[in-house]
Amino acid sequence: MLAKGIFKEVEMKKIILLIATVVFLMIPGKALSQQTETWKGVEWECATTGGIKVTEVSEGIEYLSLENGSTIPVMAYYCTDGFTDFRSASTPWVEVSFEDSYPDVKSSVQLWIRDECPPAASYFMTLIGTDAENEDDTYFIQWRNPSTNTIVKVNTTKKRSGGVHTIRVGKTENGAVEYYIDDEWLWSTEDIPDKSAYEAPEYFGNIILMGRFSSATFTDYTFGSGSSPPSSSIAVDIDIRPFSRENKIYHWEWGVIPVAILSKAGFDAPSEVDKDTITFGRTGDEHSKAFFLRRGKDVNQDGLRDLILFFRAKRAGFQVGDKEGYLKGNTLKGETIEGYDSVSIVEKKRWRFWRSHK
Repeated sequence: MLAKGIFKEVEMKKIILLIATVVFLMIPGKALSQQTETWKGVEWECATTGGIKVTEVSEGIEYLSLENGSTIPVMAYYCTDGFTDFRSASTPWVEVSFEDSYPDVKSSVQLWIRDECPPAASYFMTLIGTDAENEDDTYFIQWRNPSTNTIVKVNTTKKRSGGVHTIRVGKTENGAVEYYIDDEWLWSTEDIPDKSAYEAPEYFGNIILMGRFSSATFTDYTFGSGSSPPSSSIAVDIDIRPFSRENKIYHWEWGVIPVAILSKAGFDAPSEVDKDTITFGRTGDEHSKAFFLRRGKDVNQDGLRDLILFFRAKRAGFQVGDKEGYLKGNTLKGETIEGYDSVSIVEKKRWRFWRSHK
């Protein structure tokens, strides 16, 4: 009975918090605006029960802090009415860096993009960040189609960690929205089965920085118009000759070289790698792929299935003295992957068909 009572009390607190948040967001933004601060050339208006503060941490470097002492969200927003290039761009993007105090402080830092401004005028269009109530401490994403009210929430597998992190949200030419954390691709609205659920509006505007449950510190932001920033290559671990203790390759070899692309948390090599794009050899640009195993195999005994491919030794182009072999390619999402492992290239002596006689 006691446990049941505690459960009801916890649920009631959650309901009260939800109602408070909804009421807060329904209040016209101007009514809660306490002050305005200029940070990195942009005027940020604060709609909060706390405060907004710009701190110069070193010469020329300023951080934006949202002071919050309650459970009601604290937000700083920037209405992009005057940023016509950003609104009319075919592939605009927003990038925000923040300081995560995890695991010391249970906090939530979020980047919201709304289709209207001030913030209370309409619901979110898209948001990404951390959730203080998320038990597995991963980044989450939420998307809403303003025309249909379709809402999708995605709990990613990307774990939180302390330090400064960068969130990026961008719209692609086909209207989908993509999400990145520290240049690592997380999710795209193309993954929503119902195509009509992610039809993006004509513009991408009205930026909101939000903190919940504690103060939030933002270290940088960038708005981009015209094109999305190039995504960085994803470093993958590979194992050349995974079933051998020595990565020995004979210079004259005509056979095939097995190479495993190792899976890890948040990356399943067999299902995510585009096998048709993989190249391997002395520089990584050699088109030497022969075939691959359709079923993954756990080669390093970590409980995850790895992708095993075989490459033609001659086409890999190794020379005596080479110390490393390189692999390049793409994922099915279009991300670039790169990996390398040590090799030992051996010049094997040829057979002699004659003997010296006395």
